[in-house]
Amino acid sequence: MSKNLRGIIAVTLALGAGSAFAQAVTVVEFYNRALDAYFITGRVAEQQSLDAQADFRRTGMTFDANAATGATTNATRICRFYINLASPVTSSHFYGREGVDCERILAQNPSGFSYEGYDFAVAQPQGGVCPTGTKTVYRGFRPAAGGKTPNHRYTTSPETYNLARSQGYVGEEAAFCATSATDVTPTVDSNQKCGTFYYPAVRISYQSINSEGTPGSFQRFLNTSPTNFNGHPDATAVVERFSAGPTFLTMIIDGATSWTAIGSTVIDSDGLNEIYYSTPTVYPRAFATGQVVNINRQLTYSRANAFGNVTQVGKRTYIGKESVTVPLGTFNNACKFVTELVTSYPGTAQTITEVSTSWVADALGIVKTVLDVKTASPASPVVEVTTTTEANFAQPL
Repeated sequence: MSKNLRGIIAVTLALGAGSAFAQAVTVVEFYNRALDAYFITGRVAEQQSLDAQADFRRTGMTFDANAATGATTNATRICRFYINLASPVTSSHFYGREGVDCERILAQNPSGFSYEGYDFAVAQPQGGVCPTGTKTVYRGFRPAAGGKTPNHRYTTSPETYNLARSQGYVGEEAAFCATSATDVTPTVDSNQKCGTFYYPAVRISYQSINSEGTPGSFQRFLNTSPTNFNGHPDATAVVERFSAGPTFLTMIIDGATSWTAIGSTVIDSDGLNEIYYSTPTVYPRAFATGQVVNINRQLTYSRANAFGNVTQVGKRTYIGKESVTVPLGTFNNACKFVTELVTSYPGTAQTITEVSTSWVADALGIVKTVLDVKTASPASPVVEVTTTTEANFAQPL
C-alpha cells in the first residue's frame, strides 16, 4: 500500500468518514396509545427504551436515513424539538430542517419548546417531488381537538397517508426523501370483530337528513332465508325498506370468516330490477386496522336501461374503533369504515362519486353513516348532496 493511499485512509478515519461515508440509521415510527399519537426517532438507544414501555408500540413503518453527524452534503440535517404545553394540552415533537427551521425556532425560543438536537439527515423533495429511486415520506398534522394532543405523523405510502387524512390529519405532502422505506404493519386486535355490517335477529330503524334539508326514514335488517340470486342458491339479503320510496336489497353470501357482496335488487314502482356484480367483493369478518379492500366490478342489470357497461371502482378502509353517539345510544367501540366508490355510466355520460363513513356496533350493525354523493355529467354542473343517517331504534326480529 502506498504512503499516499495510507494517508487518505487515515484522514478519512480521523474525520469519521466525513461527508463521503455517512453512517446509515433507521428511523422508526412508534404509536403511543395513551396519547393516540405517533412519534419517529432515528436514535437506537431511544428506540430500545420505547420498546420497553407499555404505552408505545412499533407500527412497522421505517425509513432509511443518514446519521446527523457526518451527514453528506446532499442530505439535510433534521433537528427535533419537544413541545410541552398545558393549554391546549400538548405533548408532541416537531422536526425541522437545518438552515430553514432549526435556527429560526432556536432564535425565537417559543414557550414550551425544548431543543433535542439533530436526529438524522435525509434528502429533501424539490418542488414537492422526491428524486427518482427514492421513497417519499409524507407528513400530516392533526391539530389539538377533543382532548387529543396535536401531532405530526410521517407515513411512507400514499395509502397510509390518505388513511391518516381520513383520521383527522391535514395532509402536508412530501417531507423527506428516503433511500428505502417500509409501510405500517396492519394489526388485528384479539377481540376484533370489525367487518360484519349486518347481523341476524335485529331490525334497526334510522332517521336521515341531507344537505338540502330533506328528511327520511327506513329500516334495515338481514333476511337469513336463502334465495336464488344470479345462480347463487345460498344468497341472503340485507333489506333496506323505506317509509316512502323503493326497497333496496344488498345480496350477500355469508361465510365463516368473510362475507361476499354479489349484487343488489331494487323494488320500485316499475317493479323489480336485479343488479349483478361481475366480480363479487369479498369482505373479511375481522379487518386489520388500516386494511383496505379494493372494489373493481362491472354491473349488469336485469331490466333494460340506457346505462351501457356500468363500472364501479373504489375501496373500503377500516379506520379503527372509536366512540359514536346516535339517538339509539353511545357505542364506545364502534368500528369505523370509509368507503370510496366511483360509478361510471357510459351510456348517459354520467359519473357518481360516493364517499361514506360508517360506524358499526358489534352484534347490532351500522349505527351511523355520513354519505357524500357527487353527480357529474357533461350537460349539467356537478350536484353534491351529503346525507347523515343515524340509528334511533332497534328491535329483535
